[in-house]
This record gives sequence, C-alpha cells and structure tokens, in this order.
Amino acid sequence: MTADSDESPVQVADAPSEETEALLAPRKLDLDVEIIDLAPCKKRVKIAIARPEIERQFAETLGEMKREAQVPGFRPGRAPRQLVEKRFRKEVSGQVKNTLLAGAIQQLDADYKLNPIEQPDIDPTAIELPDEGPLRFELELEVRPEFELPEYKGLVVKRPTRAVLDADVDGRLKLIAEGYARVVPKFEGGAEIGDLITADLAFEFKGRVLNESKETQFRLQPELRFQDGTVPKAGEAFVGILPGEARTTDAVIGTSATDPALRGQTIQMTCRVHDLKQYQMPEMNAAFFDKLGFESESELRTLIKASLERQYETAQREAVRAAALDQLLRKVKIDLPPDLVSRQESTVLRRRISELRESGLDDNAIRAREASLRANAHEETTRSLREFFLLAKIAEAEDIKIDDDDFEMEIESIAARTDESPRRVRARLEKEGFQDLLMTQILERKALARVLEFATVENEAMDLSTAEVAVETLDETFAAGSEAEAPAEAATAED
Repeated sequence: MTADSDESPVQVADAPSEETEALLAPRKLDLDVEIIDLAPCKKRVKIAIARPEIERQFAETLGEMKREAQVPGFRPGRAPRQLVEKRFRKEVSGQVKNTLLAGAIQQLDADYKLNPIEQPDIDPTAIELPDEGPLRFELELEVRPEFELPEYKGLVVKRPTRAVLDADVDGRLKLIAEGYARVVPKFEGGAEIGDLITADLAFEFKGRVLNESKETQFRLQPELRFQDGTVPKAGEAFVGILPGEARTTDAVIGTSATDPALRGQTIQMTCRVHDLKQYQMPEMNAAFFDKLGFESESELRTLIKASLERQYETAQREAVRAAALDQLLRKVKIDLPPDLVSRQESTVLRRRISELRESGLDDNAIRAREASLRANAHEETTRSLREFFLLAKIAEAEDIKIDDDDFEMEIESIAARTDESPRRVRARLEKEGFQDLLMTQILERKALARVLEFATVENEAMDLSTAEVAVETLDETFAAGSEAEAPAEAATAED
C-alpha cells in the first residue's frame, strides 16, 4: 500500500460535534442530593428524585409498552394510550423505579465525584415508589480518603550494603546439615539454643489463665512466636532449663488478638519441661557431600555464597523501596475507612501467603511463618492500604496504566518462580480470586518504580547487629480470648 493510497485498513470516522455529543448524553435527572459526613471516608447520601421525573419515566416506559401491548379488543400497539396506562401502570412501576435508581446513582457519581471504594449496594425492594411526591432513598458509602499528594520527586534513599561473610555461609551450611541430623535424647545438661523441648505451656494475664497447651514440642530459639504474639526473650529465659523444671517469662500480645483488651499487653508464659532432645549432626565428610550431590564442601560453600548474594540483592531492592515509601508516608496523613481495614486484614494475610508460595517456600515453611503474619495483620493491613491509596494517586498523577501485556508478563514471572505453566498460574489466580489483587500489585510496583526514577540512591553499610534473630513458631498453641478456654491440643512446631 502506497502512502497516497485511498485505501486504509481502518476507516476513521469524523469526531462527533458538540451538538451530537449533547444529544447522545443521558438526560440529567432533577435530583435533590444531601451528603452527610458520618466519619472519615464514610458518607450518608440522601437523594430525592422529583415527581416530574417519575411521571416522565412512566410516560416513556408506557410509550414503549404501548407499541406491543396486548389489550382485549385492540390489535397489538393500537390500544389508546390512556387505556394502556391505566391497565399497565402498576405493572411497570418496578421497571420505572429501577431505571430511576440506576440513573440517580450514575448521575451522583458523575456530579459529585465521591470516589466510592465499592459501588453502593441498593435493594430496590426496600424502596417504595410513591403515588405522590418525590422518590426518596438513602445510602451509605465508603469513599477513598482525600489527601494532598506529597512531593514524591527528588527523594534521597539509602541502599544497605553487606558482604557475604564466611560466618553467613557457615550458618546456612549448618541449616542444611540439620536437615540430615538425628534427634536423640539429651541426658546431660540443660536446654541450649537449638534443642528440642517438650513442655506444658501456660499463658496468664494478671493471675488469670488465658490458655494452656500440653505436651507442646518446640525448638528453643532466641525468640518464640505464637499465633497472637511473641515471646521476645525465650532463649534468654529458658537456656539451661532442666526436665521437671518450670520457668516464667514475658510474652507480648499482638494487635490482632481476638480480645481487644489484650492487644499490646504483656502477659506471662510458663514453660514446664518434660523432655529434652538434641540434634546429632551428620559427619561433614566426602560421603555426606556426595549424598548432597557435590564433590566437596568447597563446591557447596561456593553455591551457598552465590545464593546468599542473590538474596542480599533482593533484600537491597526491597529496602530501597521500603525507604522511599517510609519517607512518603511520613509526609502525608491518610485516614482509612475502619470497615475497609477490617475486611482487608484477611485479604492481606492471603496475599502474603501467596507471595511466600510464589517465592518457592513449601507448605511447612509457610505454616511456620503464618503465625507471625497473623500477629501483625492489623499493622500490615493499615500500611498496605495507605501505600495503595498513595501509590494509586501517584499513578494517576503520572498517568500510569496497566494493560494486558503487564498482566501477562506478571503471569509468566510467577510461573517461572513457581515452576508452573502460565496456564496453571492463571487458573489458580482465577480460582482464588486474585486477578484484581495482582493488577493492584502491578500498579503499585510501576508507581513506586516511577518514584525511584526521580530519587537519589546512596549506599550505606549494613549494621551487622541488625542481623535476623532465629525464631521458632509455636503452631496454633494459643489464641487469646476474654475467657479461659479448654486446654489446646498439643501442637508440634515444624522444623
């Protein structure tokens, strides 16, 4: 096809004139609207549709019906209008009401830009169409928070840097070896970090027993976690404890506990030891490394070091993103709808579990982390929502869009990480209802990437004292409640 050819694969119509657009636009209803602020991000809207609008809609609906109305003594469409109106007015009232309600909601959105988080759920059967006067109804809306977008260009953020040390490789090699260790009885000495303890656990608050867990087995680590909180100094408190001995230490209840009165409170956990076991490590010889598929310890250590370096690089990127978001969130106050926060807590938990699964963790590892995720669900939800509204507003300011290619690229990325086919990933997301969530993640990531394009990133040596402390999770051993519960069944923590 030449440049001056008269033919074109697509014929573009002339843009409609302003007069044509005005004719095609829906007619505006005569509405009386009152908007009342009930709370941050929550509004009550009172709407009255004027009587002439009701009569006009009746006339239009009955006029359409007249063309096909079956009235005895008349051919279809030939019955007098007055007779059709008298015979069918009551029958079409529901249709008139639904049409007016839909038009009013559409006009409310266009005229007032309330930005509801969800479209209003109206039950037309609960609204009566009056014989006289206007049609009145009310609705409550959760709306997006209103806030001034902070300056997001020109941020200065720190990138933590840290070399992989021989001690890091030693620690990872020890974890690998522990997977092949034998658990044997410990007959001498008290408990040490890494030992397996079988004990009765009791949780008390101001002398009242909240819960008890019998014959619970867990591995002693510097910190213990349970579904509703943490035991931050467990290692310090229980090192040296002997079978038959009981010790008590403080535990801290998280903000997502069942009983609001317990949230953030310090309670006491008593550990009465029945039995101690220890891990008997395998001999680190040529046979052991051959079993792992390596010719030597040096080859395995090289692989471990490379793996840790990749993990640190990922951690660096996440740290830069978090630092940028921290700066932006400190600059802005975003009031959140309480009902939305409550609904989203479970969604956030599902999202984090999904991310862990996509990162390659198995179900046992995910269950071990789930308790700590639940314990911080409220803070996680609050921050997640504030991030979403902030980044969504930045995306709008930067005209960032999500298209089908973005979605497909994300599907392929997930498939590569989880060793699944893109078709299987797509089916799983659809089954779990995560498509919209995935689109939100893509939008947030693109908006944050745009922020970082304008930012200055400076390297900063990582403080080695902030290295992650080993944590053991007590799986389902305690759920805080306002009344004492029956003793929980014994739970064995996954290694």
